[in-house]
Amino acid sequence: MKKRSDGKGTDETKKKNWLLPVIVIVSTLIIGGVISFGFTSGKVQAFMKNLSEEKVVETTVPMEEFLINLTSEKDKKEQFLKIELAVYSDEKDSQEVIVAKTPQIRNAIINVLRKQTSETVFGEDQELIALKQELISQINKSLGKPVISDIFITNIIMQ
Repeated sequence: MKKRSDGKGTDETKKKNWLLPVIVIVSTLIIGGVISFGFTSGKVQAFMKNLSEEKVVETTVPMEEFLINLTSEKDKKEQFLKIELAVYSDEKDSQEVIVAKTPQIRNAIINVLRKQTSETVFGEDQELIALKQELISQINKSLGKPVISDIFITNIIMQ
């Protein structure tokens, strides 16, 4: 290797020799700072948490109204119950199941409600909660799996 006598070759070589490591070090520091800021700020942790969590899909499907003969009590006329309700589920793909199995759901609701009296429907809150639980249980039994988690009564009239 020949060296130039005018000194230009050695200065350029020295600049090239120290410039590359400085660029690498500065780039590494910048990338490391951005990554560490992301982890310490919580945004990356929140992003990772959102990826790991399964999205809960809540579905409320209103049912058509029901007109049902209640079980008659002694010395009383027949009583009719007109009720509208909606079924609620937080299961994945539950809306498709509910819509596809609407006849089975309506049948289960009718079978439970026609056994009721005016006292069990309009009685204490505990009786209404028990009625809702029985409806949920019978609907899920008719569907073959626990899909429905709650029932909302949207309209109720007795005659």
